[in-house]
Amino acid sequence: MPRLLRWLSESYLFVMFAAILVGLFVPQAKALVWCNTYILQIIFFLSCIKIDPKQVGGHMRDWKYLFWANFLMLVGFPLLVWLVSGSWAGDLGFALYLLAAMPVGMTAPLLAEVVGGKQTLALVLTVTTSLLAPFSIPLLTRWLYGASVSVDALGMFKQLALVIFLPFMLAMAFRKLLPKAVVMVKPATKPISIMLLGLLIAGAVAKQSEAILAQARDWPLLLGVVVLLFAFFAALHAAGYYAFWWKKHDVKATSSVSLTYMNFTLAIFLASQFFPRPSVLLPLVLSIIPWAILPAAWKKLATTIR
Repeated sequence: MPRLLRWLSESYLFVMFAAILVGLFVPQAKALVWCNTYILQIIFFLSCIKIDPKQVGGHMRDWKYLFWANFLMLVGFPLLVWLVSGSWAGDLGFALYLLAAMPVGMTAPLLAEVVGGKQTLALVLTVTTSLLAPFSIPLLTRWLYGASVSVDALGMFKQLALVIFLPFMLAMAFRKLLPKAVVMVKPATKPISIMLLGLLIAGAVAKQSEAILAQARDWPLLLGVVVLLFAFFAALHAAGYYAFWWKKHDVKATSSVSLTYMNFTLAIFLASQFFPRPSVLLPLVLSIIPWAILPAAWKKLATTIR
């Protein structure tokens, strides 16, 4: 079992692509759809039990930075994506907007440390954006897309509250009541989360597998979407870094990683629940490719722009 857990931890990209293939070609994967909410709750719970409230509290003094970082990540950049892509990109633009509107991903603290950023600051941004997301995502989506897309803002808020607020509170209680258990569970949280993420993606893809396969036959279009996603993630890196030009490199690097490596799992979940169109879901699933590949490139680039 330890060897299997270690292999899962080191084989993130393989598990994600395997999940996509299972979703596309194994009809039985549709049976996973009903438990998507529970899967995401468990993933968020496992991520949250690693959060130390003391580390979070230490960065709260710089409230001006935190305010602007949260505002840009949850409102400013999604609004910019809508302005740039809303008039020509259709569902592809909407998919990019959903990605930009997501809170910081749970892997951001690890990636921030890798590129010379501040791990604890990335942790704070993860917590604050995640707790604000149930309010910002439904309201902003309703405001920007309410005229062209059916947006159930209240239903979206309820789902986000279920998959963010509830696991967060349970994780904090778990940390307080069973600290020794947290130490024991921590090494297994990453591989278990990766396995659960694979199940979530397999179910979401399976739900629209026929339509996704029909779109995927258009190889030039598919390749164009992947190239656009790489450009989108690269633009997020640059925007996150230079939006805080007055800060030191470690803070700017942290902001860049936090903005770019958003919680795409949540975007896929929301799309499958509220916007179940293949033309929206396909770009979100394909975002796994730049999400998994670009950190290594950014790690090298970050050392040259100090």
